[in-house]
Amino acid sequence: MDVFYQKLREILECEDVRRDSDIGDFENWDSLGVLTILAMIDSEYKVALSSEEFLTVRRVGDLEDLLRAKLGR
Repeated sequence: MDVFYQKLREILECEDVRRDSDIGDFENWDSLGVLTILAMIDSEYKVALSSEEFLTVRRVGDLEDLLRAKLGR
């Protein structure tokens, strides 16, 4: 998941992206940022997340867990 966190840092333009980071703390976690993250997950991992699934995310770790579940890891 190192690539996952590297990509999130790039998208969010923030070096301090950790599993326990609250998504509301990121300035770039807006509609464009969310779309970019969803596109990255689709492109890098071939996983499509629904808006309902994405709305459950409160922390970066929630997003990682959701992705891992979709990947079967």
